Amino acid sequence: MKKSGGYVIFSALTLLMIMGLIFSAQMYYYYIRSSALKKMIDFKTAEILVNLAKTNNIEKNGVIEFYDGIVKKNSDGFIVNLKSGEKITIMIDESED
Repeated sequence: MKKSGGYVIFSALTLLMIMGLIFSAQMYYYYIRSSALKKMIDFKTAEILVNLAKTNNIEKNGVIEFYDGIVKKNSDGFIVNLKSGEKITIMIDESED
């Protein structure tokens, strides 16, 4: 009787490697996607804080501290330091102000 155990092991290892590559690719995709969504959430939070600062009539070189971060107004825009550690600069038009 002929033994074919080597072919079975090779096929199983090949299948496991292919499944591992697919799993790794999916994990990488979801990592990149979640990172992009986190950056979008941080930017939207910064926009909200800038709008709140505008509503509170922040003056030039003024600083307003909110629960989610600190907003500083420069001559050309706003600098938002979020509690998550992100520092976001938002430029403004003169027509908006």
